[in-house]
Amino acid sequence: MDAKQTGKAKQKDGRFCLIDAYRGITMISMVLYHACYDYFSAFGKNPQWIAGRGAFLWQQSICISFILVSGMVWSFGRRHALKRGIILLALGTAITLVTATFMPSQAIYYGVLTFMGAATLFMIPLDRLMNNQKSGKDNPVPTELIHILICFILFILTKHLASGYIGTRYHKLISLPDTLYRYRALAPLGLPDHGFSSGDYFPLIPWIFMYLIGYHLGKIILTDKNTLLKRSIPVLTKLGTKSLLVYIIHQPVCYALLWLMCR
Repeated sequence: MDAKQTGKAKQKDGRFCLIDAYRGITMISMVLYHACYDYFSAFGKNPQWIAGRGAFLWQQSICISFILVSGMVWSFGRRHALKRGIILLALGTAITLVTATFMPSQAIYYGVLTFMGAATLFMIPLDRLMNNQKSGKDNPVPTELIHILICFILFILTKHLASGYIGTRYHKLISLPDTLYRYRALAPLGLPDHGFSSGDYFPLIPWIFMYLIGYHLGKIILTDKNTLLKRSIPVLTKLGTKSLLVYIIHQPVCYALLWLMCR
């Protein structure tokens, strides 16, 4: 089957193939980022690389892209949301166990897969609530735009919740009491205790607001009328549909290859 036929076939199953392609591009970016992280940090070639502004922005662009896209397509997997959420939570737990056992200094607690699982489950009752409120409305776009704006503001204001305050990097609006940061059980919510550390930390707050931005954005642009998003970019689209598999296997592969190169 040639590329043109593949694109047509993809359109028939109702997928928004350009979204898959975007996810594929993000997967490539993620693999390159983690290869750089392993080379510079894990292998000690330039340990300060990870603290640089460029590395931070690169990492954030990857995370935001994945979370936005996951929120955008949540409605299309509504029927299997419970199963998918449980699977993602199980995979996140497995990654925690593996990293805590073999790389305790870089152990991952409440990483992105754990967050994705929690967000997927959280959306089940929230989706029902919001759909009930919108019933009977002919044009939901203005409402969705308002929700996007509110979620964006909440994301910005709670981005530094783990650091003890509500506000932006340069303007602390509310300093939160230290008592909120004494219990390890609150770490998944975004309130880690002072001894907490994680190699990949994505608490429910603020990242649920980014997930909700994607959810509401999907309501606007992922419609049958938007045929542009149904066009396929064969290699990237295919890669985007295998994102979970690539996420799970790419780090061991990158690490092994770099180990062979650097030994």
